[in-house]
Amino acid sequence: MSVRNRFSRTLAESVTCSEDGSFVTSWGYRLGTADDVEAAAARLAYLLAALPA
Repeated sequence: MSVRNRFSRTLAESVTCSEDGSFVTSWGYRLGTADDVEAAAARLAYLLAALPA
């Protein structure tokens, strides 16, 4: 999927799910696993400099 910080045009990322169930950014950074989607989403929010709601 493609995600972005709504306040910045430059803070965006493409995330895929690998065969082993890991969420990975377009540049190869492992965000977490499908077993813990909330933790992976929190890490992605941190990378995009988005504050939790």
